[in-house]
Amino acid sequence: MPFMLTRSEVSALEADACLQDGTGALTAKRRGLLRRDWVICCPAAGTDAEALTAAYLTGLEAASKRGCGTAAMALLGLASGADPETSVRAGVRAASIFLRGHDMSITFSVPESAVKRFDDGFYAALRDYIHARYSGPEGTAGIFNRSLYRLGAAPMPTCAAAPPMKGEACAAPAVSLEDMLKAADAGFSETLLRLIDQGGHKDAEIYKKANIDRKLFSKIRSKPDYRPSKSTALALGVALELPLDELRDLLSRAGYSLTRASRRDIIVEYFVSRGQYDIFAINEALFAFDEPLLGGA
Repeated sequence: MPFMLTRSEVSALEADACLQDGTGALTAKRRGLLRRDWVICCPAAGTDAEALTAAYLTGLEAASKRGCGTAAMALLGLASGADPETSVRAGVRAASIFLRGHDMSITFSVPESAVKRFDDGFYAALRDYIHARYSGPEGTAGIFNRSLYRLGAAPMPTCAAAPPMKGEACAAPAVSLEDMLKAADAGFSETLLRLIDQGGHKDAEIYKKANIDRKLFSKIRSKPDYRPSKSTALALGVALELPLDELRDLLSRAGYSLTRASRRDIIVEYFVSRGQYDIFAINEALFAFDEPLLGGA
């Protein structure tokens, strides 16, 4: 997954480059004589979101110039008095901008104290949306609505509306397994590629927007029967900016559905129903609610 959020300390993360807070000028040095990874101190010119975003981007560019394929980011600007929550938002935005033109795996270390939680005002509307719909093991709010979308689902054969004559049996038409397989819907890979072509998109545009790497996308493209994880399927639907009904259909091609028993599904539904398809913003919300992120390795 090109971009990940974690609550682990940045010092515990394995990466080619570690972006840390600092003051003065940007510095980059090896961690030790026998180490190939870099520590890059990234001072911010200010404590506002724009200055912090620029500091993250400068650090990531410095890592890229040194041939780093992976980077771990700590919160920047705190040494200058920046608000942690502003720094989180700036770091997420910087990663989004950087990954549009670079191939790198970035892990952002965000301590618990800096996470915008659902019990504050920032996610109040999303919290209420989840509360009204969630029907999982930790609560019964809302009505559990099982999706009727299933892979290759087709209507069951039915008898005619008129009741059968006395002594007559209502027989379903005989359908062979071969005929049923021929009538099956297109699979996930075929449907995905058709949607990309219909939208006039480039492959790189979609897999970057979906927070998945090129190797995984190539596997999906080259294997018509490939079944992605639900996280990857959701991410690709978001990248294509599909409305909810089309997102449900795409998920069904991989054997998944949107369910009210999953907070992650409800959060994705919340953003998609409002026409908000920024996967970095969606992942930031998922992270705040301790839910798995969208994307793929």
